[in-house]
Amino acid sequence: MKYYLLSIIFILTISVVKSQDIDADKESDLNVTKVYGPTVGVGIGTIAIYGDLNDRNYGSPFASNIGYNVYILQPISQSLNVRFNFFLGKVREEERSLQRNLNFETDIRSASIQMEYNFDALLPEDRSITPFVTAGFEVIEFNPKSDLTANGGEPYNYWTDGTIRSVSENSVSANQAKIIQRDYIYETDIRETGFNNSTTYAERSFSIPLGAGLNFHLTDQVNFRFESIFHLTFTDYIDGVTRTTKTNFLGDKPANGRNDHLHYNGISVNYNFEKIQPADIAKINGYWEIEKVVFDKGDDKDYTMNETYDFFEIKDNKGFRKKVMPQLNGTFLVNDTQEAVAVRFVEDQVFLDYKTPFMKWSEEIVTLTDTELVVVNADKKEYHYKKTEAINLLGDGEKTK
Repeated sequence: MKYYLLSIIFILTISVVKSQDIDADKESDLNVTKVYGPTVGVGIGTIAIYGDLNDRNYGSPFASNIGYNVYILQPISQSLNVRFNFFLGKVREEERSLQRNLNFETDIRSASIQMEYNFDALLPEDRSITPFVTAGFEVIEFNPKSDLTANGGEPYNYWTDGTIRSVSENSVSANQAKIIQRDYIYETDIRETGFNNSTTYAERSFSIPLGAGLNFHLTDQVNFRFESIFHLTFTDYIDGVTRTTKTNFLGDKPANGRNDHLHYNGISVNYNFEKIQPADIAKINGYWEIEKVVFDKGDDKDYTMNETYDFFEIKDNKGFRKKVMPQLNGTFLVNDTQEAVAVRFVEDQVFLDYKTPFMKWSEEIVTLTDTELVVVNADKKEYHYKKTEAINLLGDGEKTK
């Protein structure tokens, strides 16, 4: 596990340094200063604790403890995100042995800020999976409680035969002891009961989250994510057992003296609020057929048949648009008339600036995918296009011009 954590730190450091030049070159090539939109996600997963109970070091990362998180990703470059993460969960652990019998349950609440590197500058643009690594700083709160008494308030007495009874095994009335069962109600506050030397220690700590994961791109704006994050805390009080825990609670087995750590494995769905990215502009190249126009007052005008298509060719944010007429043999009739087009980014908006010898105008790109284009002009008219291609009903092998 130590080598796993060191590997994440090494990869994150080297990749960030290497990618900054790549990110800068790409934005320079696009001739834009990009303002990135946020991504918001919600997730669920399991959380394991590596603490004093069962003397766990780094065993199985999967547990029955459930946790939930909400996060915001704010890109600061093509490959680097700032992540604000909020987590809420519950951790429970049980230890039954001849040496000691311990249990605890605690709520876990945390807030963190992390730097997340997604390898975007190093990977091909046409992909459906993106790996990432993350590291940051976190504040974590906990409130461990233990189940020490049954419903009637009588303490649990653990016998060497593995049973729990109503009186101590060494009591003079041991022959009258009744077998009882735990109620699994964690009623005893570990700090206030005096498990340890202090009853006023802080039930919060700093932590360093380190992790990695995969983003699965479902659509241009929706992603499914799997992540595994290890939380290196600076406290030994999460499970309530420390080197100062009193022997009447601890039994014959001492605490391991290490800080308690948490390991979260989860899935989530996130939504990217950024409308258009610089790399998306290439999707506009090709033939587009208008489907409908939505007017400012909400009225629609549908186009079921079109005699002309719009053809775009844009490179490095400059190019042209022209009208073409599809023919039945798979060719297009074209002329020399065309409009110069320049792509312009303004904060989180993207505009197409058109120019002819006689006039200038602009349209804002609202939606741009591989198959759909929606633009809005100054009169608030929405033009909805679908990606199309040549029509060849004659089957004579002619190719599109």
